[in-house]
Amino acid sequence: MLLNTIGIPASRPGRSVATLLGFLATLSLACWIGYGVDPHLADENHFMENIQAVALLLACLVHGWRASKLDKKSVGFILHAGLSLLMYSFFLREVVIRDFGAPGNQFWPWTEHILRGIGWSCWVIYLVAFASRIKRIWALRWQLLATPVIITALCGAVLMASGWPFDKKKFHSISEQDSGFIEELLEINAYVILLVGSASASLREVSESEERQ
Repeated sequence: MLLNTIGIPASRPGRSVATLLGFLATLSLACWIGYGVDPHLADENHFMENIQAVALLLACLVHGWRASKLDKKSVGFILHAGLSLLMYSFFLREVVIRDFGAPGNQFWPWTEHILRGIGWSCWVIYLVAFASRIKRIWALRWQLLATPVIITALCGAVLMASGWPFDKKKFHSISEQDSGFIEELLEINAYVILLVGSASASLREVSESEERQ
């Protein structure tokens, strides 16, 4: 299955991790070379952000698909559903939908408002469901932290947080354009990791363990 091919298995993940690191290094080098040719590569709604958007959308769909295969009362379901919603939120953050149309065209701005409204509504529903399962999730915290899905999510979060100083132009020795590129480079690596995480071993195993308990 394709997901098992690009994901990280729960057992003996060494080869998959090495392949992922090699891919990220190659992607980063390609972006760096491309940035030298086209300084606008990291601009809003350009090449790098489009790759980020595709990776996030795919991760959202894969997590949603995995959640649909699990019992809706299980910890695995609530976490896959939450990660799917998180990827959806990141997608809307990265894609400036309101800029798609011509100036004065209100279709795309309204589309963005509607999609964000759907996202906020889903978050309210999700957080209510999450709160009702918080004790069961906490009881399985160490088992969850050992899964490729959660490990990759944490690695992606670290890379995204690392891009914050560059987004806010905190390093005065780096030009604003270069700082913006480094931020986008860190984020593209983070989102690819999140995509690979979504394709990694499902949290079904955690759900099965929960049932045995």
